[in-house]
Amino acid sequence: MTSSAVRPGARKKMAGLAAAMLASLLLTLLAGCSGGGGPSTTVPSTTDASTTEGRSTVKSGQAAVSSPPATAREAKAGAAAHSGRVTVQSVTPEEFKKIIAAQKGKIVLVDFWATWCGPCREKFPQTLALAKKYASQGLTVISVSMDSPEPRDQEKVIQFLQQQNAEIINLANKMDDSEAAFGAFDIDGGALPHYKIFDRKGNPRRKFGGDPDHPFDEKDIERAVVAELKEP
Repeated sequence: MTSSAVRPGARKKMAGLAAAMLASLLLTLLAGCSGGGGPSTTVPSTTDASTTEGRSTVKSGQAAVSSPPATAREAKAGAAAHSGRVTVQSVTPEEFKKIIAAQKGKIVLVDFWATWCGPCREKFPQTLALAKKYASQGLTVISVSMDSPEPRDQEKVIQFLQQQNAEIINLANKMDDSEAAFGAFDIDGGALPHYKIFDRKGNPRRKFGGDPDHPFDEKDIERAVVAELKEP
């Protein structure tokens, strides 16, 4: 058995690389996830496919399947009975605005997320909890997936939403250019998760995300929702 030595110069270079990787990780944790996606596998797509209890309905050429939750929190949320149907509608930014306008009279909370964003998946159950807690008071909750519109990526979207039993208004970005999509949906810094709150007239009131110097948590979002619900 032999051992090898590392030259001093190489050792310094390796230390520098490790420091850079650590700094990158810290920035990701602070700012959330920026635009982009991870590797994926290809699956056949279907059009307006609907299934029975415990499965999902997807519009615009997406596929519906089930898979195990990715994290402990997702597993807990996914353990709930899937009594309803989960639907996803692919939209352009213009179509998204029309959907917001159609909620006139309601306070609207929008959760922009992506399957490749760990913090998004972790916080998603909190979004669903707000939907249940304040629906009777006039809150509408909408999720918008910023994953690629490719069928293989949209399959991951419906998998996650079904695991979460996300019986809210679920939308998915229809734009192929992810960088342009983040700009068109007005997502600050291209970072996820990102939240927007609209008043009863459809006007944007609050937003959370995109600024690492101003961190927030679910309590901040809930307080903002409650404040808007109190407005006539």
